[in-house]
Amino acid sequence: MDGNHETNLKPPATYTEMLDKFKDRGLIIQDEIKAVGILKRINYYRLTGYMLPYKLDENQYREGTTFENIVDLYHFDMRLRSLLLDIFEYVEISMCSLISYHLAHKYGVECYNEPANFSFRKSIDYDKFISKLYEELDRSKEIFVSHHKHNYRQRYPIWVAVEVLSFSSLSILYTNMKPEDKRVICKQFGLKTNKLMDSWLHSLCILRNRCAHFSRIYDTKLTHQVALTFDAQKLKIKPNTLFGAIFTLKYLVQDQTTWSSWITELNSLLDRYNHVCELYRIGFPEDWETYLRSIPTDTSYT
Repeated sequence: MDGNHETNLKPPATYTEMLDKFKDRGLIIQDEIKAVGILKRINYYRLTGYMLPYKLDENQYREGTTFENIVDLYHFDMRLRSLLLDIFEYVEISMCSLISYHLAHKYGVECYNEPANFSFRKSIDYDKFISKLYEELDRSKEIFVSHHKHNYRQRYPIWVAVEVLSFSSLSILYTNMKPEDKRVICKQFGLKTNKLMDSWLHSLCILRNRCAHFSRIYDTKLTHQVALTFDAQKLKIKPNTLFGAIFTLKYLVQDQTTWSSWITELNSLLDRYNHVCELYRIGFPEDWETYLRSIPTDTSYT
């Protein structure tokens, strides 16, 4: 666009005008009063993202598409994000525990204060990480942080420090651990190479943040493709799909009771919304449940 060209923004539309626009494009609205109530609760622009799978082109919806279909798809996406956040919590807490245990026993309780214990390529990257860590510690109101703040002159063992890290910061910490230290962590999950965990944590971090910020995950591609094990490659799982990310989780959730229960919840959710959720749009094969419940056999990667 020409930098000197001024484009006027569209004027705000009333709820009635919004509905009229939908109807003009072939969307069926069964209860206009209820639809207005929904538009008061869910921003029009946010809702239009869930209309994309139903569009034939810019100005026409697939025949028979209802406003209620769109709202149901929105609610499916909302509940799917919530379900994913539950399992991300398990993974994040597990990684915090394993990483802090290993680093503490190998390098000491305040190992994060010594850059030589890590493999940050640039000193400025380490400085940014450690600065953010202490900012989070200063901001934290957790009892265990306050205990160390007041009783140990603001000195924190690694197992306390990691508890204030975001998933993003935890991923950065792992990425910049020494290769031999990464191998210790990967071995806990039966992984034969560090490359898998590097890729997984980065991808899952991005997906987790999308879920936490209420971004649409239905019918979207991962911005960072997950690295696939031989198991996943043989199943022809696509690395840029939601299912590709979920498939990696089965390696990271070691408690099989937790994993099995989560799959059951996922199955229930998909069954509840099967009238609007098209599995291929989130990369799910028809026999997806078999894939997720099967025991990993080959965690190699090339």
